[in-house]
Amino acid sequence: MYTLQNQSFRLKSPASIFLIVALSVFISEAAVMLLFYYLPERSLFGEAIIDATLLVALVSPALYFFLFRPLAIHIREREQIEELLHKNEEEQFKVMIRTSLDAFLITDVQGRILEVNDAYCNMTGYSREALLKMNAADTETPEETARYIAKLLETGSNRFEASKRHKDGRIRIVEVSSNYSNLYGGRIYSFLRDITERKQAEAQRESLLLEIESANEELKNFAYVVSHDLKAPLRAISSLANWLSTDYADKFDDEGRAHMHLLVNRVHRMDGLIDGILLYSRVGQVKETMVEVDLNRLVPEVIDSLAPPANITVSIENPLPTVMTEPTRIQQVFQNLLSNAIKYMDKAEGKICINCSDEGRQWKFSVTDNGPGIKQQHFGKIFQLFQTLAPRDRVESSGVGLALVKKIVEMYGGRVWVESAVGEGSTFFFTLPHKSATLISSKGTQA
Repeated sequence: MYTLQNQSFRLKSPASIFLIVALSVFISEAAVMLLFYYLPERSLFGEAIIDATLLVALVSPALYFFLFRPLAIHIREREQIEELLHKNEEEQFKVMIRTSLDAFLITDVQGRILEVNDAYCNMTGYSREALLKMNAADTETPEETARYIAKLLETGSNRFEASKRHKDGRIRIVEVSSNYSNLYGGRIYSFLRDITERKQAEAQRESLLLEIESANEELKNFAYVVSHDLKAPLRAISSLANWLSTDYADKFDDEGRAHMHLLVNRVHRMDGLIDGILLYSRVGQVKETMVEVDLNRLVPEVIDSLAPPANITVSIENPLPTVMTEPTRIQQVFQNLLSNAIKYMDKAEGKICINCSDEGRQWKFSVTDNGPGIKQQHFGKIFQLFQTLAPRDRVESSGVGLALVKKIVEMYGGRVWVESAVGEGSTFFFTLPHKSATLISSKGTQA
């Protein structure tokens, strides 16, 4: 049968082209001779035919050597190059599959394994020779294999998760990406990735989330118990202590009055600790609406509410931004930092400065005082719950304030830290992401 392939074979043979040209010249010469044989006499037309025939006979070899032969050589060289490139592509494809970290599998539509790479052998525990005698269903359930193949024949491609059984019986979870081709009677090409560890990590994460939810629920219940069951008897003790101090004041000697004063202070301290626990437990649990808060208005209000002594000056050194936050939370941050600076001030003339700088993606705030300072080994301790550096009998403190600041700042994606020198004072820094914050231009204020 004459095909394009036969025609291509003839065209790329210079000898065959020369044969075709020579045969064409011979046929044209024979036709001219027959024409002259039947013409009665010579004419100008006949002479023109003879001249044209001779010209064709002379030009034909030149056409072969200068046109057809180079063209045939060029075609043959191009086809050789294309064949070489095709072989190189096939070899590159084989190398890529063989060295792929993902498992690779070729099956027919019945699931018979036709080719695998080393990664697939490692995934299943079988050798390549053993796998080529097996069906894909041998490493998974037949029902799964039939369902996957039916879906693939319907859609042409599919991506799904499946279970693969190792030779030793272990089950591995794999992510499969398959494509169907109808060449060679139907072939299914699949890449498989072992996601067992990822699935285990996801399951562990879900378990941890459930534990966290349970812990949060217990914390809510604990806060309820604290606020209702502990405060009630504490209020009764406080009322009784105040009643005794008032009605029996003349019955106590100096030591008795000191004991009653100590009792009242302990009750107030316990009440403060309970309030601190409630505040700490509610951060992140009780949500407020996120609004734009102008710190140029909020911070002076916090300073006024704290009513610093006359010997302590609190100043805002530069304009503060407007931040998108929960108003109560940002108020608690400044209130605790400023109240600590005021409470622990040991200088005759106390100075507290509030600063803010724009660091591109976040605001950096600082509260600086000239108080007693903090030793470096205590920098981490002071942000822990119920930790204080000064004795509570000397400076009344619940030990919750800085822990609350740390929890709020970190909840918003910022961080808090301290820099300090003993005897010179401390600077507490914290950052807040910009989000939709905008800087409001205003002058620094002093309180």
